[in-house]
Amino acid sequence: MEYKDQVFENVEVPLDGNSFENCTFTNVVFRFGGGDLVMKNCGMDRFRFQFDGALSNGLYAMYQLFGAEGMLQIIRGFLEPSEGGEVELKLPG
Repeated sequence: MEYKDQVFENVEVPLDGNSFENCTFTNVVFRFGGGDLVMKNCGMDRFRFQFDGALSNGLYAMYQLFGAEGMLQIIRGFLEPSEGGEVELKLPG
């Protein structure tokens, strides 16, 4: 579904398969299972995520394998990619 110029406040917002343009989100719970998503020019204030399905299982597996610090390094790899786009985990021990 396509949402444009809408305000979402104090609600659960399913993200999978949806498109949001010029929307505002305040105190919402984003529900995401890894499906297609488009967000353009949206503003957010006070939000939480609830992960579902295969994405939830994958994130939990990554957490079990690498712990919280490893997960943060993976996220930083997306935000600050190295040349070649590879993420090298530097785990303690």
